[in-house]
Amino acid sequence: MMFLTVLIASSALVFAHDCSSPQATRASFGAYLQCIKEGLDADYGQYENEIREHSKKAATACFASSIEEGNAKDRCVLSASDLSHVAWDRNGPLRECSICRTFASGAIKAIKATPAEDQKCIRTEISKAIAREASYCLQRKVANFPGVPDIPDLEEGSFQFKDSVIASISDHILIQSRLSFCGERKPQRAASTRACLASPFVGYLSGHCKVLANCDSRFSGTCAKTIPQTRKATCECITDARDDLKKRIGSIAGVFNDLLSGGRGLAIGSANKVDICVSQIKKQMITPVNDWVSVIDSALSTCIRNKPAGQNLAMEALLNVGCRKVIADTTGAATTQLKTGFDFVNNLIDAMVQRSGRFCGGSHCLHG
Repeated sequence: MMFLTVLIASSALVFAHDCSSPQATRASFGAYLQCIKEGLDADYGQYENEIREHSKKAATACFASSIEEGNAKDRCVLSASDLSHVAWDRNGPLRECSICRTFASGAIKAIKATPAEDQKCIRTEISKAIAREASYCLQRKVANFPGVPDIPDLEEGSFQFKDSVIASISDHILIQSRLSFCGERKPQRAASTRACLASPFVGYLSGHCKVLANCDSRFSGTCAKTIPQTRKATCECITDARDDLKKRIGSIAGVFNDLLSGGRGLAIGSANKVDICVSQIKKQMITPVNDWVSVIDSALSTCIRNKPAGQNLAMEALLNVGCRKVIADTTGAATTQLKTGFDFVNNLIDAMVQRSGRFCGGSHCLHG
């Protein structure tokens, strides 16, 4: 009890920092992120249940349950039964891509089997790359921004609730997938559904909103204005990074088309053609501050202590397999299946950004 009292007192002292200089703002924003982490850690399971239950309730409130209702209300269609299965089974977005389902199911099994320490290590390594992206973006949005502070592991409490976390991510993928499908055919309908999902009902994510409000209230003076502004800019940068990454992944289909339109003069499986394919895809994943293929490979290599026997976890090896399949295929089926896979990855990115967005506040919270 004494330790807890000291910890709380120490936290109060940290929040006494002002934001009169870039360095002070950086330290205060770091303290703000730590405050959010402490709020989540106090009852991670409760907040995890809230995001999953409220996501399902939001889907019910904002989507139509039938085509007839969709036409009447100008909403995309998603029934409650659509969320009764996982996103990577044979009834989901990957139903036309068996190899994608196999890979996704294998990835889920690997995540469940990965020890907590290894998972934390991976999150830490990826967070460093995310911080680089955020700093690059924020320097253009916030004058004299001194850089992103160390990002606390907001998902540290997730390990003991991993089944619930995976189920929540699956729901998000299914929702984002249906929005994407609807948006390709009925853009206005998708836009109205998205607008509804931003604030679907009174009390949406109220527990998360209370955590944010509590952390906001700990700042006074210049920080009372600067910290919310920094949070808002950070969340905008997350959205910008999402859009950029989705654009890069979407462009990979063009790599395959360009490669194949050049003719199949090279022998199937030709190392030259495969190498060109892998190289071009890797180029699509390089941003001004990160080589994402290398970032992911490095994280897996560094953090996975007991690597599965006979399995190569490297992203480059996975790209090599995909390129070989496309080059060897004469029907076009492989290219179509891989596009399905890339669409799924983009929906996963949307799902993860939606999940991280619970720390951004918004119109559903009392504060902006």
